[in-house]
Amino acid sequence: MSKDEKQQVALFKLVFTHNWEDPASDHAALNIQRDDAVMCITSGGCNAIGFLLFDPSVIYCVDINPTQSYLMELKLAAIKKLSFDAFIMFMGLRPCDHRLSIYRQLTNELSPDALNFWNSQQDLLKQGLLMNGKYERFIKMSGKFITVLQGKNRVQGLLKEKSQKEQEQYFDTVWNTQRFRYLFKILFNKRVLARRGLSADYFHFDDGSKSFAESFYNRSKKAFRNLPVDNNYFLSLYLTGRYRNESAVPDYLKKENFNLLKSRVDRMKIITLDAQSWLQSMEVASISCFALSNICELMSEQETERLFKEVIRTARPHARIIFRNLMISREVPQSLQSVIRKNESLSKYIFDNDRSFVYGKVAAYDVMK
Repeated sequence: MSKDEKQQVALFKLVFTHNWEDPASDHAALNIQRDDAVMCITSGGCNAIGFLLFDPSVIYCVDINPTQSYLMELKLAAIKKLSFDAFIMFMGLRPCDHRLSIYRQLTNELSPDALNFWNSQQDLLKQGLLMNGKYERFIKMSGKFITVLQGKNRVQGLLKEKSQKEQEQYFDTVWNTQRFRYLFKILFNKRVLARRGLSADYFHFDDGSKSFAESFYNRSKKAFRNLPVDNNYFLSLYLTGRYRNESAVPDYLKKENFNLLKSRVDRMKIITLDAQSWLQSMEVASISCFALSNICELMSEQETERLFKEVIRTARPHARIIFRNLMISREVPQSLQSVIRKNESLSKYIFDNDRSFVYGKVAAYDVMK
């Protein structure tokens, strides 16, 4: 399959500056231990950096998109060189009018390619890295549209801390309007999504839905109605485009974790390559944990089988995997399921409690060898 056949987005654009995979799901599925070797898809870098808190020996951050690698270089450089206050100002968590001067403190830590890229992105740097990738800009636009449709008071009411019963009642009687349901038809139809790189053959569903609009509505309902609002920073980002406060953020942005991350930042290894090819370069039984995100949706079934064969070859005994689908149903190939076994009970738990809610599948697996 050529790269042009089913690309979700152009692979030279900065798609994500944030992770949209729930790190709590990653932690539950991977159970990272001291001295584990972790392989993950780089994406926005948030979850990969957070893995350092569990004391693995190495984290391999793999992404076919070079700009995601440049993002990781910059985030790691900022952790390594800056104070905590300067770091979160540079990232965009706090207001700052001198981000370019902070950036100049980091340039010696960047590779030549990353330096050239970030030197061409000064407007983005001035705004702060958070919520400024291609996907994040779409999310902010969507959030503004939701606020117009629902009204600011209704949005603030949804984000207010409530009991479970109060939250369900608020969704059912206040939030779940006809306009809210219509929103998904406007923003998540084939024509709109195609303009963001999703080809026509990308739209398949395994959850009983007839369209992505319906599927995404059903997923969002879980987070809006059934999951606690107070600790769900994803919900705040989707509705308002920002974090509610400095406590409701990913772990790598919390002050209590910063010095530990700084002491372990050299354990991060950045690789710009497709996952299958990179795994082929690795030694047998060299990796403990695999965070594969939804990369198989951009692969043929043959490529998916190739990937999981390499996972088996490189996995240490009892290695753990977390594997997601966004829209296209992908599963571990039938021929490999005797070795890569889905943990059904854990998979159900993490899917039911996944705060990000955009993924159609979030599942945990064990490598039985």
